[in-house]
Amino acid sequence: MAFSRPTRTTIQARVAADIERHSGQKATRRGDVYYPLAQAVAGAAHGLHGHLQYNVDQLFDDTCDDDNLLRRAAEMGIYRTHASRASGTATITGNNGATVLVDTLLQTDDEATYRVTQAATIADGQAVLALTAVNAGSEGNLPAGSTLRFVSTQLDIDVEATVISLTGGSDMEAIDRVRKRLAERRKNPSMGGNKADYITWTLAAHNDVTRAWCYPHELGLGTVTVRFVTEDLPSPVASEAHLAAVKAYIDEKRPVSMKQFYVLPVIAKPLDIRFTTVAPNTAAVRAAIIAELKDLLRRKAEPGGTLFLSQIREAISLAAGEDNHVIDLTQDVTCGKGEFLVLGEISWAAG
Repeated sequence: MAFSRPTRTTIQARVAADIERHSGQKATRRGDVYYPLAQAVAGAAHGLHGHLQYNVDQLFDDTCDDDNLLRRAAEMGIYRTHASRASGTATITGNNGATVLVDTLLQTDDEATYRVTQAATIADGQAVLALTAVNAGSEGNLPAGSTLRFVSTQLDIDVEATVISLTGGSDMEAIDRVRKRLAERRKNPSMGGNKADYITWTLAAHNDVTRAWCYPHELGLGTVTVRFVTEDLPSPVASEAHLAAVKAYIDEKRPVSMKQFYVLPVIAKPLDIRFTTVAPNTAAVRAAIIAELKDLLRRKAEPGGTLFLSQIREAISLAAGEDNHVIDLTQDVTCGKGEFLVLGEISWAAG
């Protein structure tokens, strides 16, 4: 029978009863001679029960505190992933022959700063700068078209630069993600380079990686191909920065005898759905349906996989407030090699 931790009130009642039985003096109510003693002993005992419960929690991965989780994970070769810097490119304009040197700084209006990693010379009126964020973290990611400005004026070069892509920046790994990776490692112990190892290494390479898949021999006998998605970002398709980070990390872990190793991005395949009937046809129901479809893709979509029509219909039916629907899909949705389903255009019945 499992032990149930008693409450402080229960412990105090037990202590008071023992005092009264052995001393003949009252200890139950405020004003009784031994009431303060019963309170003090009950408080101490309750604290000891709490410490025992804490120690029990530290025995298990899913209940231990953060510090002990990191220690337990380290024993399995799993370490918390540090924040990473965003990197990418931006275009500049100016007079031909003008050069931007390595370590030149640019920044946003919010003073997020970026460092030039390769010297670039203006030709045909423009050049492309290779940039890396000075500070690690997701705030270093910028959408295409964002404006950067040189911290110091550059001779014969316009002050503004236009971002082509700045991605790959992430914050320090959430403790819950470490806990999940540890659970997966317990289920799939390291085997020196099996499929589970490649998935584990991919997840450890970058915080933005949410799911990964491994395909032995896909591109020839003795080869290994890895694909992964970044579903917490606006696009699940990995950026070049993510691909480079994963490849660099796994190259340090994988067996050196492998013939060839590839890290490839998934190819987004939109899942377009047209509703000919939806009842009730309200904004709340539409939002609930979209949320359920996104959750379905998060759980079931995988590169080259098949999403069953029954699963799509079930997800729509699970939407809060939905009573009835009819959609234009009549068969399962199948992806080709490397294709990954993402939610596409949703068309609603007039109403």
